[in-house]
Order: sequence, then C-alpha cells, then structure tokens
Amino acid sequence: MSVDKVTKLVVCIAAQDGIISKVELDTAFELINKSIESIDKKSFDSYIAQFFEEESNLEDYLLAIPQKYNPEVILNICYKSATSDGLEIRENLAFDKACKFWQVDISKFS
Repeated sequence: MSVDKVTKLVVCIAAQDGIISKVELDTAFELINKSIESIDKKSFDSYIAQFFEEESNLEDYLLAIPQKYNPEVILNICYKSATSDGLEIRENLAFDKACKFWQVDISKFS
C-alpha cells in the first residue's frame, strides 16, 4: 500500500504555506484516485491524519516513494493540488526541490 506515501508527499508540498485547504485536499484525492490508485475517502483521510502526526520532512516523503511510480505523474498531482488554491512561494520551493530530486524540469508544469 504505497498510495499512502504518495498522499503524504502531496500533502507535504501543499502544506508548505502553513495551511492545507479543503480545495487542495479535494484536488489531491481526485487526482490520486485518477492517476495512482483508487482509494476510498476514509483511507485518504486516515493518511492525512497520519501525516499530521508524523515528524517527517519533504526529503523523507520523497525517499519513501516507490520507484514503480512515474515521478512526473506524482509531481503533476503535487503541482495541481498545491496550486488549486493559489501557489505560495514556500510551496513553490518545496515543489522545486521535489523536481530537482527527480531531475525533472520544473518548467514542464508552468
């Protein structure tokens, strides 16, 4: 069950502005279901609760993503979720770091 790892990374990037909005969560849920794996809302909410209980950082979440996932798909979910309510500069820096981690040109998402 690695969809939890993807969910936590998406939330980590979206939460970099200090707030995680319902719009960001709804967008993440929709895109994860569409692009990664179908999960129910209860499981998704559980992953979000776990995220807030953990003391992991962005690097921890990046390293936890299994190699079977296409980084560009995950980055697309991160980008669309974080920008769904307006991308803050701190979100942008986290997203930029994730792109650099996977060696993906950030301009693909602009």
